[in-house]
Amino acid sequence: MTRQAAPASLDPRLHAYRPDLADARLRSRVAAPRYAEARPARVIAGRTPLRRAPEPTAPIDTFCHYGEGVAVFEEAGGYAWSQARLDDYVGYIAARDLAAGEAPGPAHFVVPLGAHLYGEPDLRSPAIDLLPRHSRVHVVEAGLVTRGTEYARLYGGGFVPLSCLSPTAPCSPDLAAAAALYLGCPYLWGGRCLLGLDCSGLVQQAFLDLGVIVARDTDLQRETIGVPVAASGAADLAPGDLIFQPGHVMIYAGAGTVIHADGATMQVRRDELARLMRARRLDFAAVSVRRCSLPPV
Repeated sequence: MTRQAAPASLDPRLHAYRPDLADARLRSRVAAPRYAEARPARVIAGRTPLRRAPEPTAPIDTFCHYGEGVAVFEEAGGYAWSQARLDDYVGYIAARDLAAGEAPGPAHFVVPLGAHLYGEPDLRSPAIDLLPRHSRVHVVEAGLVTRGTEYARLYGGGFVPLSCLSPTAPCSPDLAAAAALYLGCPYLWGGRCLLGLDCSGLVQQAFLDLGVIVARDTDLQRETIGVPVAASGAADLAPGDLIFQPGHVMIYAGAGTVIHADGATMQVRRDELARLMRARRLDFAAVSVRRCSLPPV
């Protein structure tokens, strides 16, 4: 897994500091009355919102998925002030959705867009959660067969169809193919799975299929992914190029089309780029293009 470089500035989205408390690793850079050492934890819910404040109605900036690691700096009032290991995003996660420490043993990964977690190894039993693609799970028992379907029992509880798991992370041949997996999924601010994605969440998940970790928000992606490309029209674009306009990002899919999580129509869709730009009164002078050269998956 490779990671795109982060901006040099001390962005509060990516560095854990508040007026009363800061990450101990920032001691030489941030003045605070208290510092906290990070405590490792992992997400044990299919997805859990990362909020800007420790309140159930606080804005959601992103979601963390099952098995992803977080660093916890403080727990109070049912929330953990945390930093996501995947992309360094800082915020508040419901403490009930976290477990302390790392899960033991080798990992498996959810390969389909999602896999139901069952309370019993039986497809007729109630599904208790949905684990998104790339969820990292730890199998403690396999060979549990009910009506011809084999299940795996997971560390921490629950059962997943074994056919949904792989010892290697899921991958796609290229960025556009990875994004196309989510066509038709609903738009959701902060989302990054089949239950809903925003535009930068789609880009982040598509890159994850290529083994690359990128920043979460569009402005950070524009600053850190690949290199800028001068483009005056679709002829200057290559499949996988990212097209940024203020507050939005699209993936060029080739043949004059883009894939994006569109807040206007509230879904992940494929659009003809020229028609879309005309409809939204855009031209190439108003967008920026970034290109990331990646080795074959």
